[in-house]
Amino acid sequence: MKTILITENEVPEILSNELPEINMELEKLISLNNVYKTMECFVGFTKQLIYMGNLKEVKHCFDIAEKMLDEGNNLVKNAIENVFVYSIGTVVALSGLKTKRLKKIFNGSLRKEYNRQVSTSGI
Repeated sequence: MKTILITENEVPEILSNELPEINMELEKLISLNNVYKTMECFVGFTKQLIYMGNLKEVKHCFDIAEKMLDEGNNLVKNAIENVFVYSIGTVVALSGLKTKRLKKIFNGSLRKEYNRQVSTSGI
């Protein structure tokens, strides 16, 4: 049985349904068809939650990103890996804010992908 993958066109809708508060940010985008721009918006939203210390919502964002990484088509996976994981992983690594708790919820395939990026780049 063929699995139906999440497409780049579904990303804004998923974010909008899962995170109604992100809608104001999504509306500022010129085109919702650019999954990389949508992902940048998602990163900004997640970073804001991290800085506010709202780890429950941050975990929710991580769960959504993880689902897209696991179930997305190649373009969606690429956007998660290159925009979301890269940006959020750096924040998690450098964050003095509740670092242990933040690192604990930044796990699963997101953490694996971040570790892969770090070891590949030689940082």
